[in-house]
Amino acid sequence: MYFTTINFPIGNFTKTLVIIKNSSILSLVILPIRLYNFRMSLPFKYFRLQKIDNQLDQLTTQLHAIQFKLDDHSLLNNSAEKLSMTEKCFKEATNNLRNAEHEVQQQKIKIEQSESSLYSGKIKNPKELKDLENEVISLQKYLVVLEDRLLERMMDHDEKSSTHNDAKNEYDVVNLSETNKFNDLVTQKGQIEQEIFRIKKDREVACNSLSGEEIKLYEQLRKTRRGVAVAQVVDKTCSACGSTLSKTLLQSAFSMSQISFCDTCGRILYGGQ
Repeated sequence: MYFTTINFPIGNFTKTLVIIKNSSILSLVILPIRLYNFRMSLPFKYFRLQKIDNQLDQLTTQLHAIQFKLDDHSLLNNSAEKLSMTEKCFKEATNNLRNAEHEVQQQKIKIEQSESSLYSGKIKNPKELKDLENEVISLQKYLVVLEDRLLERMMDHDEKSSTHNDAKNEYDVVNLSETNKFNDLVTQKGQIEQEIFRIKKDREVACNSLSGEEIKLYEQLRKTRRGVAVAQVVDKTCSACGSTLSKTLLQSAFSMSQISFCDTCGRILYGGQ
């Protein structure tokens, strides 16, 4: 038993004559197969190339969006700037507190020294004793001022410390979140770059099926037609501009070897599915 086939075109179809011989029995089977199954039409080649370019455009747009996010450090920078500012305020409040503590301590020492002189019995002159007594009173009054100032500095220090701790905690949260987001974006970027690399290989194959002049025409149309060189025929209309196509243009849109252009937008028409 053996078989052989003979293909012959009829209109938009091709007929395949299958001759099957089994011993003395000869059978003929005619199978209708679309001509598109045997060779690609020129409009289809253009349409296939455009689908590839559309994929590349979308992926490239996604890649640029991801890169923009990767380069955007504003959230972390703002948090870091806030942390730096609160740290500076906290350090200043700490220095102010230490200075206030030192002033109070020094004032107490002065009071102790003056009181020691006042009650030591070494000074006999009444006027000197009176002056020293007034000095002690004055020092004690100023001590109250310094202690009030110290209390204010302590409260300010506590407030600045709390603000600084909040800013540090906020920075840690933002830093962790941004790090995780950065790692996710880097992963996405790598995946898209791999997909672009694969699709570019497909584009090379698609371009190899077209001549230099055919590719030049396609690239020129993409440039002048906002990236859409080929328009598919949908419900007897151009899918790109929506214009209704004439019968003659509809017929030529299904041609295997020639290309037709939309009368309105000038794009290549593709009548296939």
